[in-house]
Amino acid sequence: MCGRFWASLSWEEYRDLLNLLGDPPGTNFEPNWNAAPTHDVLVCNERGGVRRLEKMNWGLVPVWAKEPLKFSTINAKSETIEEKATWKGSLNNMRCVIPVSGFYEWRGPKGNKQPFAIKRRDGIAMLLAGLWAFNDRINKDGVRSFAIITCPANETMGEIHTRMPIILDPADLDLWLSTAPWGAGHRVLMRACPDDWLTAFPVSKDVGAVRNNNPVLIEPVGAAIF
Repeated sequence: MCGRFWASLSWEEYRDLLNLLGDPPGTNFEPNWNAAPTHDVLVCNERGGVRRLEKMNWGLVPVWAKEPLKFSTINAKSETIEEKATWKGSLNNMRCVIPVSGFYEWRGPKGNKQPFAIKRRDGIAMLLAGLWAFNDRINKDGVRSFAIITCPANETMGEIHTRMPIILDPADLDLWLSTAPWGAGHRVLMRACPDDWLTAFPVSKDVGAVRNNNPVLIEPVGAAIF
C-alpha cells in the first residue's frame, strides 16, 4: 500500500518533470513532508487537451457516489482496477500522476513498527500512477479526488512491505496522462519499477503523527537497507 509520502518540489521542478506549459498555477508550493489521506495535494492530469497541476483530495470519491464511501479509497490495486466500479469510471480518461519526492512505509511487529523513507536512487522525483474523479453529488461545489495505484512489491521493496505504489518511467508520462481509452499499452505499465531504482533508510517514528510536518522527518536515523 501507500499511505504517506512527501513532496518538496519547486514550481520549476514540477514544470520540467511534467512538461507543463505556461505560468505556475495559483497554488501553494510549500513542501509537504508528511502527506496523508484526506490531505489536498498536487496532482497532474490532462483535461480539455491541457496538462494541469492542481490540488486534489487523497481518497477517490467516484462520480456516482451520493454519500461518502465507507471504505478506504486511497489506494487502487492494479490487479482489480478493471473490475471494481470504484475505479472503472476513471480508467479511460481520468488517469493522473502524483509527483512526489518519496514515500514512507513501515515494517516490524505491531506496536513497534519502524518507518522507512523510500526514494529514487538517482534523486529525481517519483511519478506515482493514479486515478482521479470529480464528484458534485456530495458537495454542490464539487471535489476532485484521487487514488494511488499499487502493485505487488518488487524484490527490493519486498524487504519492507508486500505492496508498493506504481512508479512510472517519465518516458511513459504522455501515454498515461492521455485521454486515450484504456488498453494494452496502459496495462503493461501496471508493474513494479526495477529493483535498482530505489533506496530506503529508517527515519524517525515522528512521521507516524500527521501533525508532524518538517524536513527532519526524512533525515536518516540509520543506514540504508537498500
